[in-house]
Amino acid sequence: MVTIDISAPTSLRGRKAILLTREKGFAATVHSVKLTSGQVNLQLAGDLVPDLYQLNVSQMKGALFFFLEPGTHIYLDTLDVSRSIVTQFRSNPDWQLFQETVQKPYDQLFKTYTSAENKARKTGKTDSLNYWIEQKTVEYNVLLEKTKTFILTHPASFVSLYLLKNNWYAFKNDGLLEKLDVALAGHRSYQFLKGKR
Repeated sequence: MVTIDISAPTSLRGRKAILLTREKGFAATVHSVKLTSGQVNLQLAGDLVPDLYQLNVSQMKGALFFFLEPGTHIYLDTLDVSRSIVTQFRSNPDWQLFQETVQKPYDQLFKTYTSAENKARKTGKTDSLNYWIEQKTVEYNVLLEKTKTFILTHPASFVSLYLLKNNWYAFKNDGLLEKLDVALAGHRSYQFLKGKR
């Protein structure tokens, strides 16, 4: 059992909160809880956390992405779940660092390139279309290289284990699992990847 705290302002108490696992952009419902103010006990095996989760609250916009681990405390924002604050964690600073330095810059470039690609497609400019498609491929390869660098420079982080699992097809021959800290070996994702080698 994993215990976390979700502090909900009085105006949100009684609403339903849903926690979802996040893998490869897909979500799977894990838990649905009624918001009160206090501890939430989740029936999770200890070797499944820390891991990336998404929190949604009924009748509220936004979603909070965070690394769930025992002792996590979430202070819910009253208007937008994505602006909620997560404390008492070890993995979330690494997750935020990866998002700010690697993922978000890539997402912005991808959006720009996709817009240019769509414009070229509508106007029938084949050379321009091919250029933007190629640029997206180049940037995706840059994303993978930056992700690999992040994993190598954060070998004791569960974020690195998460990134390795979700990009295994690209990194399976790079020996990255062996470069992760042995302290991560008890996590189910580590054991899963060890079995795939």
